[in-house]
Amino acid sequence: MHQIPTLPHDWALWLFEKLERSENAGNHWQGVLPNDLNFDEVVGALPERLKGHCDADRRTIEFNPVAVGVFESMAELVNGARRRSAPQLFTVRDLNYTHGRSASVPEVIAQYLGAVRLWQLFNRSADHVANKEHSLYFIKTFESKVELRCEYSANDLCSLNGLDEFAQNYFESDHHRDQKRTIIRNALLEIFKGQLVVRFSDVLQKFKDFAERVRSAYTLYTTDFSFEKLRSEVDKQNLEDMLRLNKTFSDIQNQLLAIPAAMLLVGANVKVDNLAANIATVVGVSIFVWIMWKLIRNQVSSVTAIDKEIHLRQGKIEEQPVDISEKLLPRFSELSERVKHQKAVLSGIRGAVVLVLIITILIVINAQWPAFLIRLIEQIFMVAGTAGNWLHDALACMEHSGI
Repeated sequence: MHQIPTLPHDWALWLFEKLERSENAGNHWQGVLPNDLNFDEVVGALPERLKGHCDADRRTIEFNPVAVGVFESMAELVNGARRRSAPQLFTVRDLNYTHGRSASVPEVIAQYLGAVRLWQLFNRSADHVANKEHSLYFIKTFESKVELRCEYSANDLCSLNGLDEFAQNYFESDHHRDQKRTIIRNALLEIFKGQLVVRFSDVLQKFKDFAERVRSAYTLYTTDFSFEKLRSEVDKQNLEDMLRLNKTFSDIQNQLLAIPAAMLLVGANVKVDNLAANIATVVGVSIFVWIMWKLIRNQVSSVTAIDKEIHLRQGKIEEQPVDISEKLLPRFSELSERVKHQKAVLSGIRGAVVLVLIITILIVINAQWPAFLIRLIEQIFMVAGTAGNWLHDALACMEHSGI
């Protein structure tokens, strides 16, 4: 006997090749087996799902090629369950194409495989599947829902440009999976608003619109997500900076209590005509002032460093898109005001420390050399008066000369 196939699919192709006077009899094909082939052996080897009625006297064989994946046309292929899942091995005879074996893939085959893949992607994202996967339900609320039915024909096939990338990014990726499912559902509900039942052929024709809506919605979601995350980070860092600023004052709070104590000490220790005690008081206060000056300068440096970090973070926020930066930059205003306040407070403390030293010296001079202090004050007023007169004359001269 001639070499015979092993696969049911290949048996159908073999019959088309060997049988004489082959014809389509409606729901099956039939033909006459040539005399050089053993009828009983051929019929006995035929797969059951392919084989139909066989007449040994007339040597006719009926067979059903569709059952084993051999189709006359795309119209025959795109039917029934094959709309939802493509056979692993199939042949379309009028295209002379066998899937997985032919070197090149006709465009219409690629369109069919794309449609099947898109349906399977929707199947994974649907909220409910019914009718043996023939109906997919996308449900937002009781009133807002749509049933997608796997109804399309070969004439509805079209190119689904960018399907592979789209599927990978929005259906198959685990990143933001739940959010993407929601976006896909919403896109379908928006496109087919008011329709309770939608044929898959309509989705194929509107795939470009659907894909653009999904991309736009996801871009908007990621932008909002990035904004919320960025805002959370800004608020967290601002709080930490606020605590650090407060700490610059609290760190020296105990030492600041020594300023009024120093004045009380000066008032108690300064003695009239007791030079040694008075000099010791001045020296002690001077050391105190020097230590406080160092502490305050250190805190001022800390505040300045924090201020630089704040400006650096503001600069990074300004580099963000305008719609994000405009919402985040005002969140730094309270922190900036706090920096100014802390610098003013530390400057005031520095001035108070210097004032303690000046008052101490004046008290000692008044106790030790009272006449000298009076003369010093008189000289100061005299110099001030002279300077005032000189300034007045200068201004008058300038006014007279028209300068």
